[in-house]
Formats: sequence, structure tokens, C-alpha cells
Amino acid sequence: MTTESRKRESDTEVWWQLSRLSGYISQLLERKLMRAHGVGLTDFVALSTIRQAYPNALQMQELAEEMGVNQSTLSRVASRLERGGLVERLNSEHDRRCIVIQLTDTGNQQLDVYSETFHRELHTAFEMAAISPTLAPFLARIRPEQ
Repeated sequence: MTTESRKRESDTEVWWQLSRLSGYISQLLERKLMRAHGVGLTDFVALSTIRQAYPNALQMQELAEEMGVNQSTLSRVASRLERGGLVERLNSEHDRRCIVIQLTDTGNQQLDVYSETFHRELHTAFEMAAISPTLAPFLARIRPEQ
């Protein structure tokens, strides 16, 4: 086996391990956020990303890029959040053709509540991954001891 093929195999293994770990933690967070608050992980990520842009409103296209989702997915997420009174979509002051999205006061308050659950459950998910026979060895390599 050549050095190049070993490097490719190593890169592939790291990618698989990252994917496995990410999927494991994302599923746990999705369940916990949904049970506790009726919001999914994608909703939480959207709200958090919008807050990080404050005081600027984000264009919908920018938010989609930040989240790594397509316009269609973001449109469904934004509609759900808007129906819940958590965000509002407006025409951009700078370019009337663009739609921007921003948190409402309610969305900002609710995000604080969601964030508490998220951070608590993220810590728990990492603790659970640390004792998983398939995830623990990889996690030990990428995460410093806590």
C-alpha cells in the first residue's frame, strides 16, 4: 500500500468517525429539544445563527449558507419559526428584492430557554459518547479531557 492510499484510508476513517459522532449527538439533541420545547435541532441552529448576526438581520440566502441547508429547507424552517412567533421575515432596507430574517423579542427569550437545554444535553451526549465502545476511542483523540 502506498503512502497516498494510506493517507486516503486515514482521511476516510476520520470522516466516518466524525460523521458517526455528529449523527449520534445530533439525534440525542434533536430528541431532547423536541421533547422539552417542541423545536428541532435545525430550528435551534437557525435561531442561534440569527442571534449571532445581531444587530444585523440575515438575508435568507446567508442563513441557508451558514446552516448548510438549501433554500427549500430553510423556507420550511423559517415558516415554522414565524408561525411560532420566534422570527420575522422582512424586506431588506438595502435591497427590497432580498428577504431578511430576525428574531422577535419572543424568539430571543425562547432561545435562552432552548439554549439551556441544548448545552446541558450536549454535555450529556458527549459523556455518553465517551463510554460508547465505537465512539469513545475517536472522541478521546479529538476532545481534551474534561
